[in-house]
Amino acid sequence: MRLKPSSYLILGMLERGVETGYAIKRTVDLSTRFFWSASLAQVYPELAALEESGYVLSADEPQGARPRKVYQLTDKGRAAHSEWLRSERTPHLEFRDEGILRLFFADAMEPGEALELVKRLRSRAEEIGRDFRAEILPVAQSVGGFPLIAAREGADYFAWRASWFRKLETELADELGGRGR
Repeated sequence: MRLKPSSYLILGMLERGVETGYAIKRTVDLSTRFFWSASLAQVYPELAALEESGYVLSADEPQGARPRKVYQLTDKGRAAHSEWLRSERTPHLEFRDEGILRLFFADAMEPGEALELVKRLRSRAEEIGRDFRAEILPVAQSVGGFPLIAAREGADYFAWRASWFRKLETELADELGGRGR
């Protein structure tokens, strides 16, 4: 099995002591979702594939009538995660942002509509920044270490992004004002 970045996400969560598919998804939502998200539809098949390939082991631990599996890393899984962390291979970067895609094509809009798009993008960046400060940073502060460093980078990025869109909004508004609207 060739491991994918989502495989390493799951191995890393197991390394940190997160034991169930649901808990992995919940932890991702409170930590990595702004730079690496995962859905339950990804987590469970990936856990099954990792188990089949010997990277993790599972045990049934039902809670009442509800079935529940807990997972743990095998030596093979721990070694694969460690090797991935230390790899000198340059990670692939794919930044996908629908807002920036819309901004790229905003020449097809009336200037006032483009300004409204920029306002929405600024507002969304501010909202995500607030989420980071209210949800992600407190959790990361309780964990400390590099999860906190990654969370700080995210919070700083969205603060910068909101500021950048604020400046663009001002520029576009000034241009519209010069055209007599």
